[in-house]
Amino acid sequence: MVREKREQMPAWSRRAFLIATGGTIASAATYGLGGQAEAGKRHPGRGGTLRFATRGDSMGLDPHRNLIYLVSQPLAAITQGLLDLNLHCEPVPGIATEWDASPDLLTYTFKLRTGALFHNGQEIDAAAVQWNFDRMRHPKTSHAFIRSALDNVRETVVVDKTTFRCHLYQPSASFPANVVYYPCSLIAPESEAQTHTHPVGCGPFKFVRWQRYEITELARFEHYYETDAEGNSLPYLDGIVGRPKKEDRVRLTSLRAGEVDLIDTMAYADAATFPQQYAGTFQTWEVPMLGTSFVLFNLDRGPFTDKRLRQAAAHATNHAAIKDVVFHGRGDTANGYYAPVSPWHTPGAIPYPEYDPDKAKFLLRQARAEGAEIDLQSSTSYPYLQQTGDLLQAMWSEVGFKVTHHILGEPVLRKKQRDRDFHATPAAASYRFDPDGWFSRQILSTATATQQGSGFRNEQADRLILEARGTADKAKRVELYAALESIVNEELPILYLHHLTLLEAGALNLNGYQPAISGPFSTQGAGIRTAWLA
Repeated sequence: MVREKREQMPAWSRRAFLIATGGTIASAATYGLGGQAEAGKRHPGRGGTLRFATRGDSMGLDPHRNLIYLVSQPLAAITQGLLDLNLHCEPVPGIATEWDASPDLLTYTFKLRTGALFHNGQEIDAAAVQWNFDRMRHPKTSHAFIRSALDNVRETVVVDKTTFRCHLYQPSASFPANVVYYPCSLIAPESEAQTHTHPVGCGPFKFVRWQRYEITELARFEHYYETDAEGNSLPYLDGIVGRPKKEDRVRLTSLRAGEVDLIDTMAYADAATFPQQYAGTFQTWEVPMLGTSFVLFNLDRGPFTDKRLRQAAAHATNHAAIKDVVFHGRGDTANGYYAPVSPWHTPGAIPYPEYDPDKAKFLLRQARAEGAEIDLQSSTSYPYLQQTGDLLQAMWSEVGFKVTHHILGEPVLRKKQRDRDFHATPAAASYRFDPDGWFSRQILSTATATQQGSGFRNEQADRLILEARGTADKAKRVELYAALESIVNEELPILYLHHLTLLEAGALNLNGYQPAISGPFSTQGAGIRTAWLA
């Protein structure tokens, strides 16, 4: 059984995190409470409104119909789930203070927090949680990604007012990671009719008003359950004013002009020099693993149905050049989905083909595919993907491919991928709190076409994914995922490229703030919950 507790961070994980984040939470003494210990010592002041400029905004207000990204959309501050996240992006108690899995991993029982409230004052009981799960599982009232987090749920049961139970179709050690507030946030059942205009959640801040890509205004939820080390209720701030600004340069200019107190990221070129250039003027926070970029190959049609051509493309890809040119030296080259800072890193995985242009040319000659025409497609939405595409075009052309690089709008690109009308595309995926959330969507052969874009089918990989999902021991799961990553690096449905990072920046009077390793700005005992303005 997992219960709400505060325990000392294991030495190995603490060291790894501090190295990756530049030691920015060196004063935090308790696991999952970065910034809180310091805030308690300095007697944080209550009040103030944080002006927060982010690169993204939600498509809409209903948390079940829209993915409200917990890294770059201010509305994420209104959400909370059965389980919360700590600074390592691991599931920890949230609305549920403890949970228990049956030995066969087919039944999970959650004990709910007594007295936890929705923003309208309604108590969060087991019936309310069941109503939310039913709504999130229904295709007419939920986003596909949210439904996929709960597609293993066979039945939900209200045991009593504070006890909620889920029966699963298949054994799953990953289920706790699926019921954190991203993507499975809870809303007040009585508020369903107004979710598209005024959502009523149960997070640390409550909704005031929203105009897409203009402003998000939130107010402190005075009855939020979380407290600091001295027993003071969180959050400290009176409110948040979100100012979504798509352009990196615009966000950075707003910070330097004093128009905002915090920005969620900056361009990689600026991040390479900003901490030194503005030391003493602004403070920064490293986010060491936002997600991972990779090349997605089409294994259903086109030249990359031939494994030798995928290997040739891999041998022609200079990862060091991509790190230097696209990411300005920031972050780690990826040999698997998880970076070394993650608890799910798989150091035992066999690497993908090393950079060797001569070997790439040999494979093309062997396959009689010199001059093979490649349709490489990238998105207009992300400059680093366009830049990656440009480099891949040059690298692959140099060894004998004939590459055309098409930069397409996101809707067109998604349709082409659904129709399998592409050969390869540079892509990226955000951090997954449990590896099953990545492998079951991207590698498992039974995953839907909208998720598994390569068309990869491998019985051994499927067996490893299902075995890892049904294994409770975390160390054993890491071993299984290392074996799985070895298959991916050998068969190359995708070619891992780089672990994405962020550099956040803020004013010097912003105290007690620390984002998690993958960027969430609202986590247990950290982020905007413990932030305060001096």
